[in-house]
Amino acid sequence: HDAGITMSANLGRAAMRGLGRAPLAHLRGVALPSGATLRPWATCGPRFLALPTHTVLTMPALSPTMTAGNIASWLKKEGESVRAGDTIALVETDKATVDFEVLDDGIVAKLLVADGASDLPVGTPVAVIVEEAGDVAAFKDYKAVGEPAAAAAAPPAPA
Repeated sequence: HDAGITMSANLGRAAMRGLGRAPLAHLRGVALPSGATLRPWATCGPRFLALPTHTVLTMPALSPTMTAGNIASWLKKEGESVRAGDTIALVETDKATVDFEVLDDGIVAKLLVADGASDLPVGTPVAVIVEEAGDVAAFKDYKAVGEPAAAAAAPPAPA
């Protein structure tokens, strides 16, 4: 049985397309970018395979000492286009508020945490980007695997 691979969401779609679903045996000696991980498709579950091509953005480490951050505000909304280098959100670190830039062109399909979400550990899924506008609807009810319940909950409405 040929096991496929998936790469860390922060690598960008071009890198993932280049590897596709190559058998793991063909990847011996392939140099991966720093922070890349390889996992058998089976560990991703059938739901992952049924979704259109997408990139899950995670809370980035925006400073050497950052272990968690806050989403101060989203600058892009679901359904909006983004280009590589666009700022999608403002993230509060332990020292400053920093721009969170996207690495690839696409459309914001789902914001997984609300404005003001706080104490999100680095690596927590925060948004989903797709290539085609028609793919946005497929992520309407998307929840990231292992997404902390507190991060997914919207803050209470002001009284």
